[in-house]
Amino acid sequence: MGLLWGFVALLLLPAPARNSAGNRVANGSFAHDAAGWKASETDSNSETGRVAWSRVDATGAKGSGSLDLVTSASADRNSYRIGQCVPIEPGVENLIFGGRVRVPPGQRARGVANVEIERFESTDCSGPVVPFDGLGGIANADFWASRQEIVAAATARSVRLVASVTKFYEWKEGDEIGETDDGNSFRAAFDDLFVKVLEKNPPAEREPLPAEPDRFTAAAAPPKKVRWGANLVEPPLLSLAVRDSEGHPQPAGVVAECSSLSAVQLEVNLKKPYSDDDPRSYPLEPVTIAGEGGLGPRPTVEVGLFVAGDRQRRLVPISCSVGPPVEVKILGDRNQRVGGIRAFYDCLRSSLPADARARVAERLSDEDLLGWTLAGSIVANPAGEYEIVARYRALESGFWHEPVLSNPVRIRIAGKEPCPPPAASH
Repeated sequence: MGLLWGFVALLLLPAPARNSAGNRVANGSFAHDAAGWKASETDSNSETGRVAWSRVDATGAKGSGSLDLVTSASADRNSYRIGQCVPIEPGVENLIFGGRVRVPPGQRARGVANVEIERFESTDCSGPVVPFDGLGGIANADFWASRQEIVAAATARSVRLVASVTKFYEWKEGDEIGETDDGNSFRAAFDDLFVKVLEKNPPAEREPLPAEPDRFTAAAAPPKKVRWGANLVEPPLLSLAVRDSEGHPQPAGVVAECSSLSAVQLEVNLKKPYSDDDPRSYPLEPVTIAGEGGLGPRPTVEVGLFVAGDRQRRLVPISCSVGPPVEVKILGDRNQRVGGIRAFYDCLRSSLPADARARVAERLSDEDLLGWTLAGSIVANPAGEYEIVARYRALESGFWHEPVLSNPVRIRIAGKEPCPPPAASH
């Protein structure tokens, strides 16, 4: 009983204040020029790389601009990087960094553009770099990709924010040591670059994407091939399967039997149609599942659930974990959700000793049940048959940015009581 009311009391606590510090980077929006951004002596930059200020602004603002980076490549010098050093005071725990990047599609050279961060224990970005593996580069982005990532400050006393372009070197017959540059440049534009201290009470999270059933409907025409350097490439493949009680994926075409009291476990896989050593192989932003928003990169995969046979294709409200495996709780409509939570509340109350049960409300209002602290952890999937589809779309890194739908899967939810009736005595 004390545990129950302890959770209820948590509902009365005010939400923590949210705030964030300002941008630590100077001239991150490149209003008039590229001042403050330069190459490091430790960078092994391409000799053909160059930087220029452009009048094209990411938001279309007149009188402002962006940063334009260009490079070509030989085998050992295929990147061009410029950056800015930012001091970090002691006590900072986490940083948030990013910016906007545009990579014109259809370039003759394969390559990626990236916004990276390097951490140093020195105060002037000298000495060894504390590595950080971020989202990776972006290519084929005929739009301004908005990126942001979170990194632990660790023991860093300075960081270097880096904008970079990397051309994938194309080996030529007879060029055994990779000294021949084909002269096909790769270029990208950068704007609104930033580094901020992530306060202990962080800024508001990104809002989850609104539910739109049309996003899970296949287009009339399949995705077209896209140019990647000298090649036309096929889209990636997104596969979806329901896991059984032992964690194995169910065979395709099988209606998976699931319980109303357990989250539905899904296996989501994204695969390129080419091997890594194939010149048609391209980078992909990894699968991350849309849940409750977030401060870091936007999730790349969302899951849609429909009542089987619903011709109107209305999305059923669900809640997803990030996985793997991805766990889906079916919330249903308000009446279904309230009914499921009430069954658990009644079950929990009935399990208390008589004296404790007398001090717990016999019946809560619908609003109180939905606001109950334990409500978010309750699995009460409404019984019925459903269809599930996953949708991949990556807009912050990788090469493929058009939507990709998975195969649909079917599940059948069997309704079960949270408190089974006692067995009859003989």
